[in-house]
Amino acid sequence: MTEMIDPVYGMDSSSVHDTDSALYLVGGDAALAAELMQALLDGLPDEIAALRAALAESDWPGLAEYAHQVRGATRYCGVPALDAAIEALERAARLGDGLRCEDCFLRVELQARRLQEAMTARDAE
Repeated sequence: MTEMIDPVYGMDSSSVHDTDSALYLVGGDAALAAELMQALLDGLPDEIAALRAALAESDWPGLAEYAHQVRGATRYCGVPALDAAIEALERAARLGDGLRCEDCFLRVELQARRLQEAMTARDAE
């Protein structure tokens, strides 16, 4: 698989969680990084449900805005795969491309599930 490097943060955008980047983005504060990650994980089910509702209503401006808000959280947690999926969803919604939004939403769901599974497995270690 080819690495997709984020030009701004230098993260491999196919990675589920990049701990080093998460620490860097919060100035090395491990407690803050953990707190932000926990808040992201706790809020993901509701975020996904809200994105799904906007998609079901074909509310492209609302979907774009909500995806943008969710991306505020993903951008600072070192979760490049989920962040890239959310960014793609936001872009598709801004274009009003319903089919692309559906595909991007499925990627968001997949990356959210991958993240939750990875964090659960890490916590079980």
